[in-house]
Amino acid sequence: MADDSWTTRGQKADEGLAPVRCLIGEWIGEGQCHGESVVGRIRGESVIDGSWIEVEETLCDQGGVVVHNDRSLYRYNVESEALEVIQLFERATMTTSLVEPTDNGFRWITGPGAPQLRFFVEAEGLRYTVILPGEDAPVAEMTYRRA
Repeated sequence: MADDSWTTRGQKADEGLAPVRCLIGEWIGEGQCHGESVVGRIRGESVIDGSWIEVEETLCDQGGVVVHNDRSLYRYNVESEALEVIQLFERATMTTSLVEPTDNGFRWITGPGAPQLRFFVEAEGLRYTVILPGEDAPVAEMTYRRA
């Protein structure tokens, strides 16, 4: 006999991932990172039992040299009823943030002293900006389309 609470947990986790499910697939893009022109690639996939979404992003300079690589794991935390992201990147760095759906995408809730990330889901693709504390202009901005 199936455990109804286990089944319900899976259903809630699946439903909670809806705002970031658009990240699944292969994306190519271009933009700027710290004032330099870059090209990027995103690979997003549903992993484990579908209750996690893993997203890897690689940014390269115009010569093809990797300037940034990160991996993000999204999940819906059933206990706290919140969408979360764990980001892993260079120099053994890890951050954990809440994710909030917006009218036109989603944003990471990172706190007042941390970079602000906003993702915009658009008809032609996906765009994100990263704004550092005390700055007005994005330090990074990428526009992606399906590969």
